[in-house]
Amino acid sequence: MKKILMTLVMALLSASAFATFQYSVVESPVQGVWDDGGQDNGVYGYAYTIQVTEGTGSIYIVDKINNLYSMSGNNERLSLKADMSSTTKYGWVDVASGTKQTAEGSTTTFYNHQKNENNDLVTQTGYKLGEFSAGDEIGVWLTPNGKNYTGASVFHKNNPVNSNQMTFRDAYVGTDATGMNLHQLDFKDGVGSIFFGLAGVASPEPIGQPLPGVVTTFALGLCGFGMFGKNKRKKK
Repeated sequence: MKKILMTLVMALLSASAFATFQYSVVESPVQGVWDDGGQDNGVYGYAYTIQVTEGTGSIYIVDKINNLYSMSGNNERLSLKADMSSTTKYGWVDVASGTKQTAEGSTTTFYNHQKNENNDLVTQTGYKLGEFSAGDEIGVWLTPNGKNYTGASVFHKNNPVNSNQMTFRDAYVGTDATGMNLHQLDFKDGVGSIFFGLAGVASPEPIGQPLPGVVTTFALGLCGFGMFGKNKRKKK
């Protein structure tokens, strides 16, 4: 009985520590145009946002990996196309206020595998934008390598996050070699396309604040053990 009780306690702590974190990439139903009202502030393609629908967690922008055998073959990684050297060079846009926010900036590895001894160890880096909760809606902004202007997945060029060099964006452009969904921002000035994926990591819940239903389940389990103990004593 002690072993089973301990299992229940561990399950309670485990369920308390991790919550569900869900988000979706939502594409605008209205296609962008280049000449928007004669102001040249449009962007081709479709604007897109990240909408958090449940829980709290971190969102990362992640390298496109198109070659699982060679790092040199992955010539569209974020650090080769965008300036990821400083958190002031990329980040997120608060859709509600229209303001540009800098990234949190820590990195993590989402893919790390060597096919065999004759191939490179291929790694896929994720760059943390920040921590977000249900109800948040954000865009992604980047600075092309070697440039001093930015562009985002949201808003027209009347918002300063988007420079006149911004040309195109697309929320759905297939997957990379790891199966990750890809998103796109395009620029003039010889930059071309910048591709990236998105990854979310749920934030741990404080111990002592179990998820809804866990306390009830635990209490029912204890009641069951109480009844089991009574029946066992009666039999004796």
